Amino acid sequence: MGEIIIPAKILLYQIIAISVIWLGMLAFFNDLYQTGVYIFYAITSWLLFLIVLFIKQFIRERKEKQDHPNKKS
Repeated sequence: MGEIIIPAKILLYQIIAISVIWLGMLAFFNDLYQTGVYIFYAITSWLLFLIVLFIKQFIRERKEKQDHPNKKS
């Protein structure tokens, strides 16, 4: 089976959206209860995961453009 390929642009939009949520939670981090701290850690992990996927996809798309300069994507 082939792997699912998500365009880098979509990942970037998700990173921006999750970053806004993360910054909002960071502003009130000292006021969070323990469950809120766990949610903050989960969002942080998800944000880091999205960043890794974005970098991987960005490099892949850049390599494909170098390998096939005339191909439109």
